[in-house]
Amino acid sequence: MIRTLSYLNLIFAVLYFLQYLQNGNSFVISGLLAAVVFNWMALRSVENGQFKWTAFHWILAALTLCFAVLTGYSAVAILLDAIEYNYYPISSTLLFGSALLFSSVILFHLYLCLVKSIQKKSDQLFDN
Repeated sequence: MIRTLSYLNLIFAVLYFLQYLQNGNSFVISGLLAAVVFNWMALRSVENGQFKWTAFHWILAALTLCFAVLTGYSAVAILLDAIEYNYYPISSTLLFGSALLFSSVILFHLYLCLVKSIQKKSDQLFDN
């Protein structure tokens, strides 16, 4: 499941980047970069069978979490603005849908990776 979500997050990162490219700033670029690197590291962990997180994993996970929360918040803000002005262009609808889907998949992926890391650490503690 983690492997599938990692691939899905990488695809969503590219699609969201292309959708958001018109008004992107440095936070969006750095957040997407953190999400891509974290998902790449998660894929490598799945392939190697090692889920022990280093400090770099935790830093990227925190940056990815901040990015996902702010992306979800901006999606809701876009939706509320569209509802307030009763104006639903296709670009805003696509941005809202992709941002909400992307942020929810990232949050679910972070949760699964965290649970897997904690399980691996507890297994190592009980094996010793």
